[in-house]
Amino acid sequence: MKNFRHIPLLLLGLFLLGSPALMAAKKEPVRRVVWNDKQSKRTGLYTTSNYFISNGVSFAANAMYYFGDVDNEGVMFSGGFNTNNLSYGGSFIFGSLMPVSRHCNMRYSLMVGSLSGNNKTKFEKLAEPRDDFRKFRSVILQPAVGVECYPFSNAGFYVYGGIALAVSFITNYEFYYYARHEGTSQKTREMISGKTFGFLPMVQVGIGYTWQLPESWTIGVELMLQEGLVDTKYMNLDGWPMAGSQNSAGVDLGQSWGTYINRYGHKDIHWNDGWFQLGITVSYRWRNCERCRILNNYNNIRARRR
Repeated sequence: MKNFRHIPLLLLGLFLLGSPALMAAKKEPVRRVVWNDKQSKRTGLYTTSNYFISNGVSFAANAMYYFGDVDNEGVMFSGGFNTNNLSYGGSFIFGSLMPVSRHCNMRYSLMVGSLSGNNKTKFEKLAEPRDDFRKFRSVILQPAVGVECYPFSNAGFYVYGGIALAVSFITNYEFYYYARHEGTSQKTREMISGKTFGFLPMVQVGIGYTWQLPESWTIGVELMLQEGLVDTKYMNLDGWPMAGSQNSAGVDLGQSWGTYINRYGHKDIHWNDGWFQLGITVSYRWRNCERCRILNNYNNIRARRR
């Protein structure tokens, strides 16, 4: 796990090294965007067009809060805020101007981060404490594609929606469970531990705001929900539920046909894994003159039709 902690910092270093090359490129028909000297009467911003609809590269540093089967049993923030579920990540993002829209950008991103969950402290604080604890830690690799929409001209507020595929390399898990002995009501508390993997198709929904910096630089903040679409063996973030082939004990955890039961002898319910994400983003933006021409022609045609 220690070997992965420096990946977000490495991505930031590569981004900073590549920025001067982007600024110095003059062979392509690229135009820097420089803020206007006069304010817009309507918004007060120093620009006459929606600058945020443009090509750009970004680096984001994210705080991530996991939720899922390892943390709870179907109720978000049950037991309050759990600091054991906090982790971090870094994203590299490429934004592309969409010629058919005055308000939207395509976004292509790659995120690397850590994810963790641990319900021991929460279960020990319950009115009737539980001892079927679960915890995990993983490294996440997630490519994604989505659309940023800036509904207000000359303003940095935006909404985002996208789809992603998260690959979770679970470097450590510990699952305590109860096994019911066939033909009896006797239950035995047992534990399995180790490492495994999972992958998960996800949807992303977020809001953010971007502020202008000198010339073509911006800084922004973004709040996002990342939600898994399924929750089954091999298709999860936290290793739960788990197939027998994923652990040396050969136990199928969390499935209705498996051997896992909670301390009361009941099958556990399932909840799709995911995380909340709060990020700070630094971006460099530019516009390709040819694509701007296509966009302007499209807008002129729409204006004439009205």
